[in-house]
Amino acid sequence: MDLQEQYDRLLRYCYMRTGNKEVAEDITQETFLRFWNARAYKDTGKELNYLYTIARNLIISEYRKPSEDVLDPDANYPSKETQEDDTRIDSLAVREAVNALPEELKEVVVLRYVSDLQVKDVARITGQSRFAVRRKLNVALASLKESLEGGEHD
Repeated sequence: MDLQEQYDRLLRYCYMRTGNKEVAEDITQETFLRFWNARAYKDTGKELNYLYTIARNLIISEYRKPSEDVLDPDANYPSKETQEDDTRIDSLAVREAVNALPEELKEVVVLRYVSDLQVKDVARITGQSRFAVRRKLNVALASLKESLEGGEHD
Protein backbone atom coordinates (compact mmCIF):
# COMPACT_ATOMS: atom_id res chain seq x y z
CA MET A 1 0.00 0.00 0.00
CA ASP A 2 1.46 3.37 -1.08
CA LEU A 3 0.96 5.52 2.01
CA GLN A 4 1.50 8.86 0.27
CA GLU A 5 -1.17 8.08 -2.32
CA GLN A 6 -3.55 6.83 0.36
CA TYR A 7 -2.88 9.90 2.51
CA ASP A 8 -3.81 12.19 -0.40
CA ARG A 9 -6.94 10.18 -1.20
CA LEU A 10 -8.01 10.07 2.42
CA LEU A 11 -7.41 13.80 2.80
CA ARG A 12 -9.58 14.48 -0.27
CA TYR A 13 -12.29 12.22 1.16
CA CYS A 14 -12.19 14.00 4.54
CA TYR A 15 -12.23 17.41 2.88
CA MET A 16 -15.17 16.53 0.67
CA ARG A 17 -17.05 15.22 3.71
CA THR A 18 -16.25 18.11 6.07
CA GLY A 19 -15.77 21.07 3.73
CA ASN A 20 -13.05 22.35 6.05
CA LYS A 21 -9.40 21.95 5.12
CA GLU A 22 -8.04 22.17 8.67
CA VAL A 23 -10.56 19.69 10.08
CA ALA A 24 -9.89 17.35 7.15
CA GLU A 25 -6.14 17.50 7.82
CA ASP A 26 -6.68 16.80 11.53
CA ILE A 27 -8.98 13.86 10.84
CA THR A 28 -6.58 12.42 8.24
CA GLN A 29 -3.67 12.64 10.65
CA GLU A 30 -5.70 11.09 13.47
CA THR A 31 -6.78 8.32 11.11
CA PHE A 32 -3.20 7.37 10.31
CA LEU A 33 -2.20 7.55 13.98
CA ARG A 34 -4.99 5.17 14.91
CA PHE A 35 -4.13 2.93 11.96
CA TRP A 36 -0.48 2.66 13.03
CA ASN A 37 -1.47 2.01 16.66
CA ALA A 38 -3.62 -0.94 15.56
CA ARG A 39 -0.67 -2.99 14.27
CA ALA A 40 -2.52 -6.31 14.39
CA TYR A 41 -5.04 -5.18 11.77
CA LYS A 42 -2.43 -4.38 9.11
CA ASP A 43 -1.74 -8.05 8.51
CA THR A 44 -5.30 -8.85 7.39
CA GLY A 45 -4.90 -7.39 3.90
CA LYS A 46 -7.77 -4.90 4.24
CA GLU A 47 -5.81 -1.82 5.26
CA LEU A 48 -7.61 0.51 2.86
CA ASN A 49 -11.04 -0.39 4.21
CA TYR A 50 -9.77 0.03 7.74
CA LEU A 51 -8.33 3.48 6.99
CA TYR A 52 -11.59 4.72 5.50
CA THR A 53 -13.63 3.20 8.33
CA ILE A 54 -11.50 5.03 10.89
CA ALA A 55 -11.82 8.30 8.94
CA ARG A 56 -15.57 7.88 8.52
CA ASN A 57 -16.05 7.26 12.23
CA LEU A 58 -13.95 10.30 13.11
CA ILE A 59 -15.97 12.46 10.72
CA ILE A 60 -19.22 11.21 12.24
CA SER A 61 -17.90 11.94 15.71
CA GLU A 62 -16.76 15.42 14.67
CA TYR A 63 -20.01 16.37 12.97
CA ARG A 64 -22.97 14.80 14.69
CA LYS A 65 -24.88 18.05 14.30
CA PRO A 66 -25.80 19.40 10.85
CA SER A 67 -23.29 21.96 9.69
CA GLU A 68 -23.86 25.18 7.78
CA ASP A 69 -20.39 24.96 6.25
CA VAL A 70 -20.17 24.45 2.52
CA LEU A 71 -17.21 23.53 0.38
CA ASP A 72 -14.97 26.45 -0.42
CA PRO A 73 -14.89 26.61 -4.23
CA ASP A 74 -11.56 28.45 -4.14
CA ALA A 75 -9.89 25.95 -1.82
CA ASN A 76 -6.84 24.20 -3.12
CA TYR A 77 -7.46 20.72 -1.79
CA PRO A 78 -5.09 17.95 -2.76
CA SER A 79 -5.50 16.31 -6.09
CA LYS A 80 -3.61 13.60 -7.85
CA GLU A 81 -2.02 15.32 -10.83
CA THR A 82 -1.66 12.16 -12.84
CA GLN A 83 -5.33 11.27 -12.56
CA GLU A 84 -7.06 12.84 -15.55
CA ASP A 85 -10.23 10.77 -15.83
CA ASP A 86 -13.89 11.64 -15.35
CA THR A 87 -13.98 10.53 -11.71
CA ARG A 88 -12.26 13.72 -10.52
CA ILE A 89 -14.44 16.47 -9.17
CA ASP A 90 -12.92 19.54 -10.76
CA SER A 91 -15.65 22.01 -11.54
CA LEU A 92 -17.41 24.29 -9.13
CA ALA A 93 -20.80 23.23 -10.52
CA VAL A 94 -20.12 19.57 -9.81
CA ARG A 95 -18.79 20.31 -6.32
CA GLU A 96 -21.85 22.40 -5.53
CA ALA A 97 -24.14 19.67 -6.87
CA VAL A 98 -22.36 17.03 -4.78
CA ASN A 99 -22.49 19.29 -1.73
CA ALA A 100 -26.25 19.66 -2.20
CA LEU A 101 -26.84 15.90 -2.04
CA PRO A 102 -28.22 14.38 1.16
CA GLU A 103 -25.36 13.25 3.42
CA GLU A 104 -25.91 9.51 2.84
CA LEU A 105 -25.71 9.97 -0.94
CA LYS A 106 -22.80 12.41 -0.76
CA GLU A 107 -20.79 9.92 1.27
CA VAL A 108 -21.08 7.07 -1.23
CA VAL A 109 -20.35 9.38 -4.17
CA VAL A 110 -17.22 10.75 -2.52
CA LEU A 111 -15.98 7.30 -1.51
CA ARG A 112 -16.68 5.78 -4.93
CA TYR A 113 -15.68 8.56 -7.32
CA VAL A 114 -13.36 10.89 -5.41
CA SER A 115 -11.53 8.22 -3.43
CA ASP A 116 -11.89 5.80 -6.34
CA LEU A 117 -12.92 2.87 -4.16
CA GLN A 118 -14.75 -0.19 -5.44
CA VAL A 119 -18.41 -0.66 -4.53
CA LYS A 120 -17.56 -3.59 -2.27
CA ASP A 121 -15.13 -1.40 -0.32
CA VAL A 122 -17.67 1.42 -0.03
CA ALA A 123 -20.17 -1.15 1.27
CA ARG A 124 -17.74 -2.39 3.92
CA ILE A 125 -16.79 1.12 5.02
CA THR A 126 -20.38 2.33 5.32
CA GLY A 127 -21.76 -0.93 6.71
CA GLN A 128 -24.24 -1.35 3.88
CA SER A 129 -24.86 -4.04 1.32
CA ARG A 130 -23.37 -3.68 -2.17
CA PHE A 131 -26.90 -3.49 -3.51
CA ALA A 132 -27.73 -0.57 -1.20
CA VAL A 133 -24.54 1.25 -2.24
CA ARG A 134 -25.27 0.72 -5.95
CA ARG A 135 -28.84 1.93 -5.45
CA LYS A 136 -27.63 5.06 -3.63
CA LEU A 137 -25.04 5.70 -6.33
CA ASN A 138 -27.71 5.43 -9.02
CA VAL A 139 -29.99 7.83 -7.15
CA ALA A 140 -27.11 10.24 -6.51
CA LEU A 141 -25.92 10.16 -10.12
CA ALA A 142 -29.45 10.73 -11.41
CA SER A 143 -29.81 13.66 -9.03
CA LEU A 144 -26.45 15.09 -10.08
CA LYS A 145 -27.31 14.70 -13.75
CA GLU A 146 -30.63 16.46 -13.26
CA SER A 147 -29.01 19.22 -11.22
CA LEU A 148 -26.19 19.78 -13.70
CA GLU A 149 -28.38 19.61 -16.78
CA GLY A 150 -30.78 22.06 -15.16
CA GLY A 151 -27.88 24.44 -14.51
CA GLU A 152 -26.77 24.38 -18.15
CA HIS A 153 -30.10 25.65 -19.40
CA ASP A 154 -30.15 28.71 -17.12
